[in-house]
Amino acid sequence: MATSEPDIALSEPSADEIKTTTCYMCACRCGIRVHLKDGRVRYIDGNRDHPVNRGVICGKGASGIMTHTSPSRLRAPLKAGRPARLRRVSGNLLG
Repeated sequence: MATSEPDIALSEPSADEIKTTTCYMCACRCGIRVHLKDGRVRYIDGNRDHPVNRGVICGKGASGIMTHTSPSRLRAPLKAGRPARLRRVSGNLLG
C-alpha cells in the first residue's frame, strides 16, 4: 500500500546572496564567502577562488559569524568613566 507524503522543501537555500570578502580574524587574510539571508549573516565558508587559502578556512574564520550574532557585541560607542565604568556616548563626542 503506497502512502502519499507531503511536499516538503528538504533543502532550502541558506542564503539570498553570497558576498566574497577577506577574513580579519588573523593576519593571513583568507578569502571567505559570507552567506546572507534577509540581510543577516547566516553562514561563512572559504572562497575556493582565493589564492591564499583556496577555500580552506580555520576555526577562527569559521567562527567569525559569532562576532555578528553574539549578545555581548558592542552596539554603540563607549567611553571609560569613573569609577571604572563604561558609558554610552554619541559618535560626535569621541575624541
